Amino acid sequence: MYKSVYAVILISLATTAGCSETSSAVPLSTSASITKVNYQLPVEPANAVEVLDVRENAKDGEAINVIGRVGGGINPWVKGRAAFLLVDTRITPECEDEHCDANCPDCAKEMMAASTMVKFVDLQGKVLPVDAQSLLGIKDSETVVVRGVAHRDQAGNVSVEADGLYIKR
Repeated sequence: MYKSVYAVILISLATTAGCSETSSAVPLSTSASITKVNYQLPVEPANAVEVLDVRENAKDGEAINVIGRVGGGINPWVKGRAAFLLVDTRITPECEDEHCDANCPDCAKEMMAASTMVKFVDLQGKVLPVDAQSLLGIKDSETVVVRGVAHRDQAGNVSVEADGLYIKR
């Protein structure tokens, strides 16, 4: 009897670990219908603005097109989610030419100050439960244009709820 009670408790803990009431992941059963075709744009969106301009000027709920570089020397990926950091293309860390790497605290600080979180969401506004790299076919340091809606939190941080992406080649 006690073994089955403990088993139920352990299974419950294992399936809810890392989750909270504010979790934005959609149920895994919907991931089968998520494909690259749904989100890749065939034509570059017009009037794209740089990340720093979005951070400074975007209004909450505003439709935007933002251009940026995926990552830019810092790990941009959110494992298991269609989300990544987008960095202003005009920013390159000063140490990049000599010895910069993802563990350089100066570079990471500079890149974070010029970045925004991009989240590909479903119709309910929940982040898609698939890695952005496999969903979108993007790589670290690629320049992309993201179409979406700006969201500004109470602290003034801006993220983008995206519904389309164009890879600049």
